[in-house]
Amino acid sequence: MKYSMFYASATGNTKQLAEAAEEVFAQETKVEDPADADLVCVGFWTNEGNAGEEVRKYLKTLHNRKVFLFGTAGFGDSKTYLDGILRNVEDSLNDTNEVVGGFMCQGRMPQELRDRYNKLKEEVPNQGAHYDLMISNFDKALSHPDENDIRGLKAAVQAAAEKLA
Repeated sequence: MKYSMFYASATGNTKQLAEAAEEVFAQETKVEDPADADLVCVGFWTNEGNAGEEVRKYLKTLHNRKVFLFGTAGFGDSKTYLDGILRNVEDSLNDTNEVVGGFMCQGRMPQELRDRYNKLKEEVPNQGAHYDLMISNFDKALSHPDENDIRGLKAAVQAAAEKLA
């Protein structure tokens, strides 16, 4: 099987997933041109519930491809939320493509974001509970992607590849 890999990673989380996915394809042939690939793997970080602009533009260039989507989200503590992100990203593909699998997990965020939440909590005291939740989510995300996330990604990639066999 021939595969291509395209991803954007703002903090290194998605890069970590891409590298893990490549381990699944160790015996396969990597190609640069997605038109030559049996499977196109596309990774992204989440920006306002969707992939960043770079990935959305890339997805619009794909035609008649089998696609595996994977990504990370700082606020990924809910499967429903993560599934919604995958659906939003999938909407960037035209109807000639087929999504054969996907995977999303929480990803750690930059420390500056936690610092901003702390500052806002002090500046807007009547929103303290809201910022406590944001800080709690930030702290939960620090360990992600973790070993379970990597195992889950590898299993999803393998399942997608088996669909093409």
